Amino acid sequence: MTDPRGRATSAALSAAEFRTLGHQLIDQLGDYLEGMRERPLRSEQSASRIKDLLAADTFPEEGSPAEHVLARALSLLSQNAVSTAHPRFWAYIMGSPSPMGALADLLAAVVNPPVTSYPTCAITVSMEAQTVRWLARLVGFPTDCGGLFLGGGSLANLVAVRAALHARAGWDVRGEGVTGGQGERLCMYASGESHTSILSAVNICGLGSRALRKVGTDRDGRMRVAELEARLQADVKAGNKPFMVVATAGTTGTGAVDALPEIAALCERYGLWFHVDGAYGGFAVLSPDAPPELRALRSADSVAIDPHKWMYIPADVGCLLTRDRRVLYDTFHQGAAYYATSDEQALLGGPETLQLRDLGPQTTRSLRALKVRLCLQREGRSGYARMIGDDILLARHLHARVGAEPRLQAMTQHLSITTFRYVPADLEADAASHRDYLNTLNKQVLLRLQRGGSAYPSHTEVDGMAVLRVCIVNHNTTQADVESLPGLVSRLGAEVDAELRPGREAA
Repeated sequence: MTDPRGRATSAALSAAEFRTLGHQLIDQLGDYLEGMRERPLRSEQSASRIKDLLAADTFPEEGSPAEHVLARALSLLSQNAVSTAHPRFWAYIMGSPSPMGALADLLAAVVNPPVTSYPTCAITVSMEAQTVRWLARLVGFPTDCGGLFLGGGSLANLVAVRAALHARAGWDVRGEGVTGGQGERLCMYASGESHTSILSAVNICGLGSRALRKVGTDRDGRMRVAELEARLQADVKAGNKPFMVVATAGTTGTGAVDALPEIAALCERYGLWFHVDGAYGGFAVLSPDAPPELRALRSADSVAIDPHKWMYIPADVGCLLTRDRRVLYDTFHQGAAYYATSDEQALLGGPETLQLRDLGPQTTRSLRALKVRLCLQREGRSGYARMIGDDILLARHLHARVGAEPRLQAMTQHLSITTFRYVPADLEADAASHRDYLNTLNKQVLLRLQRGGSAYPSHTEVDGMAVLRVCIVNHNTTQADVESLPGLVSRLGAEVDAELRPGREAA
């Protein structure tokens, strides 16, 4: 052992090495961002090519120089990864990442402070608690709430279901489990358009998929409140125990917003936990162009919101807000001889907001709050209101341009999601009887569009019809980007139709 520090080796870099590598990487990433618009969204992604790319990296029995390792990773990602920062990435509800958020992640990773409890690191947990209150204020939720940051909306929905069980089951779920007492009778409700994470949460919590009642939706994809009440009444009459309703503020497929005020009133009347999955659409409440129903977020018992969606913050970071500031602590807290405790936390909010290890299922936690905090401080409420409003207006503009394109059929438009499809001229008059063919055609158009790398929408179904789906949660998208899409889809649609129906002239 020759190291003067008494170690055979170390993962540390000298301060000079760190500066050199860091400056070089930041310069390279700056070039990457600067040239993003001119590069295709996606390179050739065949399994054989990806396999060959990674086969060049053999298992590292011995270490390699840091500059070589970084250069290789930069090459693999910058040349082959699909980036949500690209101005024409519109596939998923995963926002284009702000550079400030990336810098905040770097700062948090270098300091790497514990984010578990007040006595361990008072500044980090206090910053998170304050940032949670800032997000509550941002979306109009009561600021004396509880809450914490999680890995995303799926985890936020899971924690919400678990908290609702604690608060509304009617017995000690922590002690007896969900099958204790009359557990088999528990049931909860969500629309057929709710996110898949709701069913996952039901299963993870041990309720079983039969406990989730899927309520039908109207033509706009909104939960049918009359059907919800009818199913509630039927369950009560049958001796079942409803405990929770999940409403959606911005469905994944089309961006529909449920009738939140009516559902809130129903939950209050029946004594049910009212949860709003606002992972996507919750932040739209900032825009005057958003549905007025979003103002009812303040009535919820819990709300899931995802800063890595419409706050343009690098993944991953989600947030759960709870009206009852103690419910998460009462649901999750555990004691252990090795946990630090302190009476000082009472000065800033008490254990129900500052013992973060006791507010959810995760003990060791990263400082996710920092990137949310810094981005919010940089942009302010007004900045986010403008950017979100721009996304909504761009999606509406696309819907109008699609409607003016002869071979395109505009479908739904909610929040910043527009859906549409290509319909050949000779099938337009009787499109319903050619549904299967049109579904195949539009899926092929989407695949060719994505492989071409010029734009990256995704797909969904509207009334059984396969449609192209454009979701704009991208602060880099411009009006020119949006206006380029309808003509491109029309051209590809004609090409694919001619290939699928040889002998017919492309319309």
